[in-house]
Amino acid sequence: MPQQATSISPTSKGWHLDQVNGRLAAVFNGTEIFDFDANDMAIAQNVTMAGTLAVTGAVTGTVAINSSLTGRAFVAATGNVAIGTPGTFGTTEPQGAVIMGGSSLGGVAPVGAITTAGAVFASDTVVRKILASGTASNVET
Repeated sequence: MPQQATSISPTSKGWHLDQVNGRLAAVFNGTEIFDFDANDMAIAQNVTMAGTLAVTGAVTGTVAINSSLTGRAFVAATGNVAIGTPGTFGTTEPQGAVIMGGSSLGGVAPVGAITTAGAVFASDTVVRKILASGTASNVET
């Protein structure tokens, strides 16, 4: 009979072969931290990395990047950075651009003073800016 997925004790640490689900899981104090199977690696806990994370392919889902870097905190070496769900361009996609908008952000504008900073944001039809005074206006073209 295959080893059951529930055979992990509350004090287990190490590897667990889950024969029922066909995967190898890393366990710490009875909690599954991540698992491997024939298709992917699923991580169930927060991940901290001291080195460089290189991803080939798409990163999907909800991704939050918390950075304590100074200077350039987020760098996209190739391609574009998309904020929201912008559509595609009619003829030529830009390269090295920040693309904003889409129905998820359309019409949602910041209100009030931003004190010591400024921001650039987009509705579905216009790029806008807000300054420390709290006044939002269209970006000049």
